[in-house]
Amino acid sequence: MASTQEQVERFYRFAAEQLANGGSDKSIDELYDQWRFESLGPEEFTENVAAIQGSIDDLNRGEAGRDAATIVQEMRQELTCSDK
Repeated sequence: MASTQEQVERFYRFAAEQLANGGSDKSIDELYDQWRFESLGPEEFTENVAAIQGSIDDLNRGEAGRDAATIVQEMRQELTCSDK
């Protein structure tokens, strides 16, 4: 695995190339997401495809999951500590 310094340098080169070639409309988050996607190794790619397919299979079975806002609210309530 590449060191953090190597990863930063690779991302910098990628971002600079994107910006030089008309990608100036992209945010840093979009550049990072694109770089991560394009930098996936075969194992990571396979894991991502399997996770996406699993979600599609769940939806096809009618399992829509839970609303994120509800989960966030529940987590906030669960993690709120009172000194009373």
